[in-house]
Amino acid sequence: MSLAAQRYKAGTLPGWVMYFSRQRGTVPPLPAPVHVEPVGELGTLVVLTPERFTMTNPEHVRLAAEVQQVLNDAGLLHPLRPLS
Repeated sequence: MSLAAQRYKAGTLPGWVMYFSRQRGTVPPLPAPVHVEPVGELGTLVVLTPERFTMTNPEHVRLAAEVQQVLNDAGLLHPLRPLS
């Protein structure tokens, strides 16, 4: 089992590029070098690092863990639920 699989629950792993619909909530301020870009009135695009993200880069793993905590505290990382 990989480090990522041991650390994160399915559906809650922060990725290199993430999209959050406004229906999920507002994306809070995130640490540098994370880039947050509004997508019109629909939601927000979050890019974790300007370079390719890898799980073998300790700085990327640290940043992902920090961003995961902030997004989780904001209630944005709960697993998706089917539409009613």
